[in-house]
Amino acid sequence: MNSKDRQIEEELQQIRKELEKITKDSSSEAEGRSFAEVLKYMAEEREKTNRLLASITEKVQILEKRIDEEDKAAEEGYAIAPNSKEIPLSPVDASIINYIQTKGMACADEIKESMRYKGRNAACARLNKLYRMELLDRFQLGHRVFYRFNAGKATTSILIVSPPQ
Repeated sequence: MNSKDRQIEEELQQIRKELEKITKDSSSEAEGRSFAEVLKYMAEEREKTNRLLASITEKVQILEKRIDEEDKAAEEGYAIAPNSKEIPLSPVDASIINYIQTKGMACADEIKESMRYKGRNAACARLNKLYRMELLDRFQLGHRVFYRFNAGKATTSILIVSPPQ
């Protein structure tokens, strides 16, 4: 807890003590006072309360401003190019892209073996999804369809985000 938080807590405790004092004093002293004195007392107490609330509000605004500044500073470390779009990828898709980048190009059978899929359909589905996202280029050689990482499109306008594994 920093000094500002402690100061706010101390002021809240002070307000609580004053309220207890007022409730005790008002019951015994109010009987002997005139109506004008009671109104004057209430107006003074209201002014004190308003000043305390203004002080608390100001401190809360300072804390909010500090939090916003810290958030902005954290976001500056994660800057994105103005024309880029952010594409979230699952860890499996990110590993498929890494495999294709290291190998140069790959077909569904190679992805099936590297990802330990039972059938080729899962590999085909993931590769087609990445192709539709414009992260991979696709071309056919004979009866097989090969996929290659499209570095030109991906590096200029796309930021690939993969959650940590």
